[in-house]
Amino acid sequence: MAGPYKTSLPFPCALMVAVLCGQHAAANERERDLSGVIGFGIGSAPEFSGSDKDTTEFFPIIDLTWRDRYFLNDRGLGFYALRNAGTRNLSVSFAIGYDFDGRLAEDDARLTGLRDVEAGALLSAGLAFDVGAAEVDLELNHGISSKGHEGTRATISAAFSRMAGDRLRLSAKPFLVWSDGSYAGAFYGVSAQEAASSAFAAYDAGSGFERVGIELQASYSLTPRTALFAGIEYFQLLGDAKDSPISFDDSLTEISTGVIFRF
Repeated sequence: MAGPYKTSLPFPCALMVAVLCGQHAAANERERDLSGVIGFGIGSAPEFSGSDKDTTEFFPIIDLTWRDRYFLNDRGLGFYALRNAGTRNLSVSFAIGYDFDGRLAEDDARLTGLRDVEAGALLSAGLAFDVGAAEVDLELNHGISSKGHEGTRATISAAFSRMAGDRLRLSAKPFLVWSDGSYAGAFYGVSAQEAASSAFAAYDAGSGFERVGIELQASYSLTPRTALFAGIEYFQLLGDAKDSPISFDDSLTEISTGVIFRF
């Protein structure tokens, strides 16, 4: 994952499960220096954004918080400048991590002649707050690797979660992603030089909404500190990303399942 088509850790939908399940025990663990969730899973997802081929991988789940201030999770290593403040539980955070979002010619023979977009370091800033039954998240990411996309993406999402009985937790998280021209050009554009050495005509991919989708999750507590989870994420590419000649499939699905441990 950044997964499957790679994002920030493999299979982000599973990491959402870790966060939601971690909230179940958070009230009892706030006084501890270190709290969180670890686990592992297996998932299937596209090789890269726009791929019509899937890959299956094992992946780790890590969502740790130190003294309610510092964290290590799918965004990387970061800190909260503001944490659960006021009646809306407002949080502001910053992190540096590793962006697995990449696309290599070896992933698909049809990509021959296109430049590789490699994984690399990623900076992120996040804003989260409660609105009724939903937790709204705004996240801004920027790639800083010269061999990567060096682009910026902004994601807005709203997470809804509820218990269905004593052990089963269900959640849904619709999201919308905007990307700048650097990100879009790296993953969906074809330069004149690439057109001359590949099977694709030149294509200019600009900034705009890149995808819209939803994550659906279910977790079942085996014990107060152990749970099984299953998740599915569906998203639709939009605009220039959808129209790109190297988007072989614009409707993409990721699925995952595994086990998590709270402490």
